[in-house]
Amino acid sequence: MKLFKVISSSGELSRRKSIDAIKEGMVTVNGQLILDPFNDVVAKDDIRLDNKKIKHNVDLTTILLNKPKGYLSTKSDEKGRKTIFELIPKNPPLNHVGRLDKNTTGAILLTNDGNLSQFLMHPKNRIEKEYIALTDQFISEKNINKIRKGIFIGSNEKGRAKIVSQKMNKSHIEVKMILKQGKKNEIRRIFKFLDLNLMSLKRVRIGQIQLSNLALGSWRLLSKKELHFLSEIQS
Repeated sequence: MKLFKVISSSGELSRRKSIDAIKEGMVTVNGQLILDPFNDVVAKDDIRLDNKKIKHNVDLTTILLNKPKGYLSTKSDEKGRKTIFELIPKNPPLNHVGRLDKNTTGAILLTNDGNLSQFLMHPKNRIEKEYIALTDQFISEKNINKIRKGIFIGSNEKGRAKIVSQKMNKSHIEVKMILKQGKKNEIRRIFKFLDLNLMSLKRVRIGQIQLSNLALGSWRLLSKKELHFLSEIQS
């Protein structure tokens, strides 16, 4: 494993800061100063950051949770509201990758892989996230183009999404849409500024990781194929 990945996976520093710390001479391996962030290390190596021993996080775990409505994407809440961490095992300790707001359901990843978490959340990496929104009217072609090009959603920000399809689902319109940004409450703000009624919102895909038939409130480990996909996009 690369030296900078061991440090960032330990949670001590971000990926970028781990690289900088090594280059600045703050890291030793088995007592030797190492200035190459891409130096290969193994589990038995004694790695120290500013003389603090770094623990190898070798048991990396990533899971997919189908978040129900009413749960917060946080580890604890001062108001005692339900959180997604009540739905998953306590060991190994995991962190959520991004957030879904309280009323949004669907796919959310949790991991103890700091490198993966930072990669997926960084806007420049433009990881596709697919959502299904329920509304009470078809979105016009004019508004579809506005959403694709980017529309003002407040706080000096623009919201962008690709509308993949729209179809009638009983008495509602099911809108499938893809985001590559991830601004806070982006879809909800898009609907609000276009004066569209958003009745429910569900995330069904993150990159190549599909929610599929995972039961609401349930979780699963990622498959080998999904883990390979995550490894490939980081290389």
